[in-house]
Amino acid sequence: MQTSLGYILRTRPYTDASVIVDLYTKSAGRLTCITRPSKLRGKVQKGHLQAFRILQLHWQGRSDLSRLTQTDERFRHRIPAGHLLYGLYLNELLLKSIQTHSPMDALFTAYQNTLQLLSETELPMIVVMRFELVLLEELGHMPGLWQDDEHGEAINGDSNYNYGVNTGLHLQQASTVEYDKVRISGSLLIAIREPDTMSLEQYEDLRRFLDALWMQIVRKPFNSRKLIRL
Repeated sequence: MQTSLGYILRTRPYTDASVIVDLYTKSAGRLTCITRPSKLRGKVQKGHLQAFRILQLHWQGRSDLSRLTQTDERFRHRIPAGHLLYGLYLNELLLKSIQTHSPMDALFTAYQNTLQLLSETELPMIVVMRFELVLLEELGHMPGLWQDDEHGEAINGDSNYNYGVNTGLHLQQASTVEYDKVRISGSLLIAIREPDTMSLEQYEDLRRFLDALWMQIVRKPFNSRKLIRL
């Protein structure tokens, strides 16, 4: 038996009585379980299998499909209806970008804090983008903010760069077009060093960069992202 604090990322029907549950846990990272929830009483209550609730989770097995045996609610992030899509986007990011059974303490804390900020903020997209920067850092896909990867030269705020997840950050050459790279300006790279001081225009530029970069990483668009405007 294993136990950890965690969240429900997604549920899918399996049989008439059972569901498959994608979890994001503090101690075990992302994992997938099967369970048979009860409507009113039982160790796994159907009402617990909803997003944005911190649960004490208990499961058995270490395979690709474990069995969820008990859920106990600890806290509920009361995200406003208008911000729920942003929370669903966070969940889809985790589902599509991180490997199973790979715990990342800093990322779990960032996810937990971001959900709470979505309950309070008037600028949900900025909150989400700051989480995305943490996620990229944890995945090893964050571009260098201080120097390029080709010559090790300091980032120039007046230059443009191309970033590839496998090739790193390179100064953009005016005569070449690299379709497998994502363009980012030196001024934005410098701004990202201090996200708290970025302007709305800079965040708009960051959103375009992130959308293009995720396409390079996961190779397909996020369904929830299609429904969210800047």
